[in-house]
Amino acid sequence: MTTKRRTIGFDRKIQTAWLDATADWVAQGLSVPEIRSKLHELLEGAVAGEGPHSARGKTITVLLHVWVLVPNGLVPLRDDGLALLRDRPGRDRLTLHWGMCVATYPFFRDVTATTGRLLALQGTAALSQITRRMAEGWGERSTVIRAVQRVVRSLVLWGVIEETAERGVFAAKPKVVVGRTDEVGPWLLEAGMSNCEKGTRTLAGILTDSALFPFTMHLSRRDVERNSRLEIHREGLDTDLVVLRSRAGRKAWAV
Repeated sequence: MTTKRRTIGFDRKIQTAWLDATADWVAQGLSVPEIRSKLHELLEGAVAGEGPHSARGKTITVLLHVWVLVPNGLVPLRDDGLALLRDRPGRDRLTLHWGMCVATYPFFRDVTATTGRLLALQGTAALSQITRRMAEGWGERSTVIRAVQRVVRSLVLWGVIEETAERGVFAAKPKVVVGRTDEVGPWLLEAGMSNCEKGTRTLAGILTDSALFPFTMHLSRRDVERNSRLEIHREGLDTDLVVLRSRAGRKAWAV
C-alpha cells in the first residue's frame, strides 16, 4: 500500500495547562517572540532542552501552531475561539482546545477519529490497534508510532480516556455535553469541518464525527446558522447538509 509522506506535526505530549497559557497570552495581545519566551519559562523543568529542535522546542512549536501561528484560513476560527475562552474555567476550555487541535493538525484529527471509532465499535481502544490503523494512512515509520503514543497519552492527561486494567488498552470517560445555547457548539462544528476535503458534510455526520468523540452535541439547523461561516441546506426530505463557507480573511502572524 502506497501512502503519502505527510507532516505529522503533533508529536508531543501536551498538557491542557500549557494550551490554556498559550491561548491566554494570544488573547492578551502578546507578540510571538514574547509568547515563545514565556513558554520556555513555563516548560522549564517539565520538558528538557533549550534549542528549537529539543523536546521543549518541539513542544513549543505544537503549542504555537494550535493557538498562535495558525494557517491563514483558520484565523477567524481561532479568534472566535479566543473570545469563547474568555471567562471559562479550566475544564470548560477543553472543547475549544480540542477544536483547534483538530482544525490545525490532520494527524491529531486522524488519531482521535481512529480512537473514537474503536471506542464506538468495541468499547475500548488498544494503542496497538490505533497505531496499526494510523500506519496504514501515514506510513509505517517510527515517528508515526511515537507520535501516536504521545497523542494518546495527551488524551489521558486531558481526561477524555483512561487506561483500563489491561496495559495499553483505553476506555472513554464520560462525555462533555455541549449545550444548545452555548456558542461553542456551532464553533466546534466548524472546527470539525476544517479538515474536510469537500467542505460539505451532513449535520448528522458531523454531530457524530468520531474525531469529536469526547463531546455530545444536540444542535438543530437554527443552532448551526448562528455560525456565519457555516451554511445549511436541506437535501431530500430529511437530510441537512452543512457547508463551510470560503475563508477569505485576515492573515495569521508571521513566524
